[in-house]
Amino acid sequence: MSNPPRNRRWLAALGLSLFALLLLAAQLRAPHEQNWIDRVVLWLTAPLQKAVGWSLEGGASLWRSYVWLVDVEEENARLRTELAALRNTLTDQRTLLAENERLRELTRMRSQLGALPVTGARVIGLGTSPVSRVVRIDAGASEGVQVGDAVVAGGGLVGRVSGVSGGWAEVLLLVDSRAAVDVVVERSRARGIVRGRGDLRGVDVDHLVRTADVQVGDELVTSGLGGTYPSGLRVGTVLSVTTPMVGVFRDAELTPAVDFALLEELLVVRAPVPAPRPGEGGGAGEGRAP
Repeated sequence: MSNPPRNRRWLAALGLSLFALLLLAAQLRAPHEQNWIDRVVLWLTAPLQKAVGWSLEGGASLWRSYVWLVDVEEENARLRTELAALRNTLTDQRTLLAENERLRELTRMRSQLGALPVTGARVIGLGTSPVSRVVRIDAGASEGVQVGDAVVAGGGLVGRVSGVSGGWAEVLLLVDSRAAVDVVVERSRARGIVRGRGDLRGVDVDHLVRTADVQVGDELVTSGLGGTYPSGLRVGTVLSVTTPMVGVFRDAELTPAVDFALLEELLVVRAPVPAPRPGEGGGAGEGRAP
């Protein structure tokens, strides 16, 4: 009972083998040498050959796409690393350029101060009180800094030293509500007093006489009166002028010459050491530190 199926399998295998030999022979012959049997065999196997070719091409295309995607991902990772490095380099260069510009402004300010003794300092801290505007600098009594010394930046006046220790000092900023500076209008020499408002955005000018020649855009500089601040230091630019209906004074609002939110490098203008009078001792510990 099992012989017919077995015979059919043998016959099928023999037929397939024969068909494969005919196909191989047909493919090995040149087109002009093929007979009608070869052409029939090729015609019958053409759809199968196309399907196999499409499958192989699809697999090869899929493999190439996968390899391409792997290469693209590696290239993207390399480009991201290079971009991050370039951004860091650009940030460093911008920081260096900004620092160089500040140092150039400090150099110009140093020239403006002439022979006055100065000490360079950096801001190392901010005041913690919400009602005061002070900064801490890295120069103190050991560098000859004393309470009352004027402090300037490249743009102009910053404030004065309000506290000092061995290696640091506190600076009361011009915008502090306790600060007051005698100023003059650079153009007309009209006098007034600049007072801080307690914020970093501006200061007020009062005690301007009603007839004072003050206009928007005028530059105000220190007058030098009182001896705390050298004369001629830029304080700010007039933003607005108000003349009340009554009274002998007019008021003005000033935009400071210094951005108090961006203070970094400063100069402390030390008061000159007074020369000893005839007959006074010049021993150690007398007068101000140089």
